Formats: sequence, C-alpha cells, structure tokens
Amino acid sequence: MDLGRTAAGAGFAGAGARRVHGSEYAALALMYFAQGLPMGLAYDALGTLIRYGGHSVAAVGLTGFAFLPWALKFLWAGAVDNACARWGMARIVFGTQALVVLACLALVPFPPSTHLYGTLAGAVVLNALCATQDIVTNAYAVVRLQGRSAGAANAIQVAGFIAGMLVGGGGLLLLHARIGWGGAMLLLAVLMFLLYLPLAWERRWLGAGRAAGVATEAPARVRLRDLRRHADLGWALLIALVFKFSSTAVATLAKPWLLDRGFDLAQVGSLQMSNLVATAVGGAVLGVPLVRRLGNRRAVLVSMAMAGVMLGTAWTLHAMGSFGMAFCYGAFAVQSLFEGAMYVAIWALFMNWASPERPGTDYTAMQCCESLGNAVAAGAIGGLGQKLGFGAAFACAWAASAVVLALVAMGLPRLRLAAASAPSESLGADR
Repeated sequence: MDLGRTAAGAGFAGAGARRVHGSEYAALALMYFAQGLPMGLAYDALGTLIRYGGHSVAAVGLTGFAFLPWALKFLWAGAVDNACARWGMARIVFGTQALVVLACLALVPFPPSTHLYGTLAGAVVLNALCATQDIVTNAYAVVRLQGRSAGAANAIQVAGFIAGMLVGGGGLLLLHARIGWGGAMLLLAVLMFLLYLPLAWERRWLGAGRAAGVATEAPARVRLRDLRRHADLGWALLIALVFKFSSTAVATLAKPWLLDRGFDLAQVGSLQMSNLVATAVGGAVLGVPLVRRLGNRRAVLVSMAMAGVMLGTAWTLHAMGSFGMAFCYGAFAVQSLFEGAMYVAIWALFMNWASPERPGTDYTAMQCCESLGNAVAAGAIGGLGQKLGFGAAFACAWAASAVVLALVAMGLPRLRLAAASAPSESLGADR
C-alpha cells in the first residue's frame, strides 16, 4: 500500500509511534457520546413513547426509518471526506453539531402522542446529521490514532457510543416522565450544545482537525468506488459482514425468550442496560490490552474465540430450565465483557486497514457492512426461533459462531494494514 501519495499519507507513516495527547481521546469520547444520543432515542426510547402515546404496535415499527441513515451513510461518506479535505474536520463537526442542536429544538413542539409523523421525521433528520458527523469522527480517529493507539480509540468509541445510547434511551424516558417531551428535547438540545464547548476551546484539537483532513495542495477527490483500490476489499467486506452475526442473532432472540420465561419488561430492559455497560467495560479492560500485546490479527482471533464460547450462555440457561435473575445478570455480563473485547479488536483492525487518503469512507463502509449483517442475522434468527423453538435456535446461532470464526481466520492474513498496533507486527508484511 502506497502511503506516500498524499501529504496525509506521507505524514502518517509513523503516526502509530507518536504520542497521542489526551485532548484527542477526549475529542473522540465527546463526539461518540453525542452521536450515541440520537441512536438511543431511536433504538430505546422512541418506540416506547409512541406506544405510550396510544399508537399501534405497527406504528412502533416505523422507528426503523430512524436507523436508515446509519446503514446508508457510506453513500455520502466520500462527499464528507472531500468536505473535510477542503474545510477541515473541525468546521464540519461544529457545523453538523449546530444543525443537531437546531433539530432537537425543532422537535420540541412535536410530541409523539399527537404528532407521530412529525416526531419520526425529526428523529430521522437528527440521526442523519449524527451519522454524517460520525463519518468525520471516524476519519479523525483513523488519521490521528491509527497504529498502536487504535485499540484505545475503539474502546473509547464503544464506551462513548454506549453511554450516549443509555442517556438518549433510558435517560430520556426518565426525563419525559418528569418534564414531558418538550422539556426533554430542550434539555437534549442544551446537552448537545454543551458537549462541544470543550472542543471549541481546545487549540490542539482544533489544529489537529485542520491538519487531519486529507489535505494536500491539490487534494484528490474521494469517491465511493475508490474502495476498490484495496486489493483485499472482498475479504474486508466479508469480515465486516459476518463478525457480529452470531452475537446479533443471540441478542435478538434473548429478549422474547426472557419474556416467555416470565420476566417483565423492566427486568429485560435493566438486563439490556447491564449488558451494554459490561460491553463497554470489556472493551476497555480486555480489548485494549489484547490489541496492544497481540496485534490486530491475533487480538481479533482470540477475542472472537472467547466471545464465541460465551455465546452459549443463552442455550445453557435454556437447558438449565430454572435460574434466578441475579445468575442471569452475571452470565450475560460475562458474555458481554468478551463481546466488548471483540468489538474493540475488530474496529481497531479496520481503523488500521483504512487508507489515510479516504479515512471516513473506508471505515464507514465497514460499519455499514456490519449493519447489513446485523439485519440479516436478526431476520434469520426470528424465523428460526419460530420454526425450531428457542433452544434449537440458540444452538444454531452458537454453532454459527464457529463458522464465522473460520471465515474470519481465512480473511485476516489477506488483509493489508496501513499501520501496526503492536511492536511485534511487521508493517512490511501488513502492506
């Protein structure tokens, strides 16, 4: 891989060895947290509020439109990369954030109880803006933190985004119960504004934002088809599509299974929040050391193997017949810890795979592939559970994790990395 064709590429060859300032990690944490807030609104809170407002279950399904920007953002990732090269990342981030604040304020007079379609339209716009900002954040992470810092950067991504989802989901529901929809949206707008004040005063981050764009005297225009410059694109796409397949299948089926076992919605919701927290902890405590000590490829294999073993948790609990809620919390928390490590290892791999010439486009394309794989897994496991029952469906998802691990193991040696995450990895071999 020729990293010397642009100033960004040439200046980045040794970035894995440079010291990363704390403000750069802080910038990532703030941005990923902010981008997780509208996802939490769409994923966790909006459906509940729509049903609470007296609408049908079918109307709840319309919240799926709010997820579309996250699955389709690869379509405009090239345009965002080009904008960053022209105006700098910081300007694009602050511009999108200003629009996010305005979108939150625009939602104030449109509660879902009386303005269903207005609420849904606002949620789609809000998520589209944050998905666009996420492209910039990904590009910033690739250009500034590729190499040995990739593990820590992706632990911050996992933890920050999950924290945002928790606040935008359960936190917003708590606010709604006390101050209503308008008050909750107003506070969300204020929070979105306050989150970016530290970045506006941090000169080091602002300078990095200007320099970190794919800037040259005559910057090449980034296009989606430029992805084909990766000779290993097919293997990268395969890994992104399948790595989370079994995990998503089990998580999708676990919720209705727990309800059928007699747990109520509050218990299932609290378990989901506990799992998210454990995932974030696992990414930081297990994922980062694995990536730093083992390097990208071996960290992916080890973390996926551990997560694959723990995916048998649901099947084991089902086979046990009876179990307490505390035991259930503990078992799924351990599973989530290893899944968090897997997420950090995988996304550190793709961060080091992405080209500094088109960082947002490359990294975002892999995220969208993951979303597509998740959609297929969720759809497949639902039909399988209906046909075979919970036990057999859990067993099939668990067995599929071995197939997924084998496919990933085949693809990893064929990936060409732009930077190494551990001293033992050879950059020459990766290229």
